[in-house]
Amino acid sequence: MWKTIILLFKFYEYILFLILIFLSFLILFMNEAPPVRALQGDIADVFAFVHYPGIWINQLSGLLEENEALKQENLQLTLQNVEFKEAYIENQRLKKMLNFLDSSAFHIIPAKVINKGATAIVNSILLNVGSQKGVQPNMAVISTKGIVGKTIAVGDKTTQVQIFLDVNFRLSVKFQDSRVLGIIMWHPDGRAEVREIPNTAEIHPGELVLTSGYSKIYPPNMIVGKVVEVNRSENGLFQSAIIRPYVDIDTIEEAFIILSY
Repeated sequence: MWKTIILLFKFYEYILFLILIFLSFLILFMNEAPPVRALQGDIADVFAFVHYPGIWINQLSGLLEENEALKQENLQLTLQNVEFKEAYIENQRLKKMLNFLDSSAFHIIPAKVINKGATAIVNSILLNVGSQKGVQPNMAVISTKGIVGKTIAVGDKTTQVQIFLDVNFRLSVKFQDSRVLGIIMWHPDGRAEVREIPNTAEIHPGELVLTSGYSKIYPPNMIVGKVVEVNRSENGLFQSAIIRPYVDIDTIEEAFIILSY
């Protein structure tokens, strides 16, 4: 404490000077005379730079908040745009389905694909209709583009469908132009092939492949795919054809089950 008192006495002149300056400024800024007000303005201009950092920080904070709000708004608009696009695409699909239902001569019911996958037994999809809608095993499943597969396991409200990509799937087909018949089968690598076609048959790439009609499951003249490649066998007696299916299983979302034809 004595050290503090000694310091005060030692520097009392400086302390007194600072106090007097403070009182002078206080009296100056409390005076309302016009010359004093003008002087106050000049002093405020000189020391205005002191306020700039605070103003800049406030502006920066406001910009950050505005930027965050714009990001959230942009995200909302992006999500809404995706929803609108999905609704439009679904609307287009449903229109095609309705047109297909109106133009089809078969007794068919629409279904939605609720699961896709491959099991140890079968490569399949799951539909959201079952025996309550009249579905039974071994009924043809089609889309607006062509053959999808056949029903194999039917519950009350769901149906498992063996799709054409399954290696055990077989289908009797005919080539539209040459009228040649054959059995189409799928390989594990995804290729579809018709073998042992007589070498005399005029098969050509681009030719449509249809269901033959020699089946209790599939009606005739349903589109299966088209020829993309023709290969002759080594003995020269037969040829084979590689088929590209019309239906893309990876993108299919709706299908139809043919109850009768």
